[in-house]
Amino acid sequence: MGKKSLEIAGPGADGTVAMLHKAYAFEMSTFHYFQYVANNIEGIGVLFEDFFEERAKEELGHAEEVNERLMELGTNPTDDPARWEQENGVGRLQPKRFLSLRSAIEKALEFERVAIGLYNDLANATKDKDHGTYELALKLLKDELEDEQTMEDILARLEIKDVPAAAASA
Repeated sequence: MGKKSLEIAGPGADGTVAMLHKAYAFEMSTFHYFQYVANNIEGIGVLFEDFFEERAKEELGHAEEVNERLMELGTNPTDDPARWEQENGVGRLQPKRFLSLRSAIEKALEFERVAIGLYNDLANATKDKDHGTYELALKLLKDELEDEQTMEDILARLEIKDVPAAAASA
């Protein structure tokens, strides 16, 4: 890391780096989740295969952005998937358990909410201190907020509305 970059990052750089490592582990874990679901989803969910593939690409892109920032701060993320599981903030993902459309989206919504908290915390920790990390946190937070809304919208559309008995027999 350059001398001026270190000066800008300030004394809180170690905490920022730790949060970025957690973010990288989270993004790599969720990338794996979405990719697995895209490849193996069952039932009507196969109609959403491309949706899950796009989510996987987005998560991998986020991991790449976090990796780039870690490198700018003089470190590299771990390459060990077991450590991702330990550091990701959501534990073991077990994507094989979520291969129906509803369960896959519900689990994805859970991940989006964890990501929102993660990037909100990172933004709050770096505001007015580390502008590079702060801008990245805001960008990723915006992406995750949009994804949360998308997941909520899909789940709302999956709801089966009760049809009054008189209307059903007409």
